[in-house]
Amino acid sequence: MKEFFAGLFSEHNSTNKIGLFDEWHFLYLFIIFGGAILLSVIFHDKSDKAKDKLLRIMAVVTIGFYIADFFIMPLSDSYNRISIDKLPFHICTFMSVLVPFAQFNKRFAKIKTPIVTLSIASSLMWMCYPGSALGGQPPFCYIIFQTFMFHGFLFTWGVLNLSLGEVKLNIKKIWMELCGILIILVWSMFGNAIYNDQNWFFTKHSIFEFIPDDIMPPVVVFCVFGTCIVIYGAYYAICAIARHHSNIDRLHKTKSKKAHAV
Repeated sequence: MKEFFAGLFSEHNSTNKIGLFDEWHFLYLFIIFGGAILLSVIFHDKSDKAKDKLLRIMAVVTIGFYIADFFIMPLSDSYNRISIDKLPFHICTFMSVLVPFAQFNKRFAKIKTPIVTLSIASSLMWMCYPGSALGGQPPFCYIIFQTFMFHGFLFTWGVLNLSLGEVKLNIKKIWMELCGILIILVWSMFGNAIYNDQNWFFTKHSIFEFIPDDIMPPVVVFCVFGTCIVIYGAYYAICAIARHHSNIDRLHKTKSKKAHAV
């Protein structure tokens, strides 16, 4: 039994290697983005009950993937132990912990919008530059599959909340995302201070040689908030396009009725 799981979760199950923006990276992005778009289209005209059920399932799967990782890590030769780096001091892991509260607890309704936006922003940033997946591992070993799928489910949960109308963005309230980022920044710095050799939220050491360590906290805030602004822009653009097509459809229906009346 041990040998079976050791082989299943091994980094040595293939000679292929995943790299930045290679075919394997793009395959994962295609699956995740394609899945989010497909679910949005399929459930767009479904009942509110069906939409709510889908969002609940996605919330459970997201937190389930996160929790299951702690049980599977010791079985994988990528870790051979439980990695404390997976504690919820990174923005992605922190957001995944908030997902079930935002989805199931009405008391979190007032802050669900920034949770949704930051879930999309953080997972999107990681998927575009998956630093922890660029160590020359096979594309479908456990450490690669788990991290991509975890971020993929977090991203899809956030996108579905927007595309299915559960959450609506208001640019006048984008300050809530900034406050959320600053709270996570402080939380990650607390984690870095009490645990040895950790770099949660990349606030302790720079991940790029051209950026000094000392300015990483404001750089991180700027990058994440900038991504949130892009998400708001994309949301408003898509809503404008949808309204335009809706107006055209109504106009065509009105002309058709007048033509039949004549």
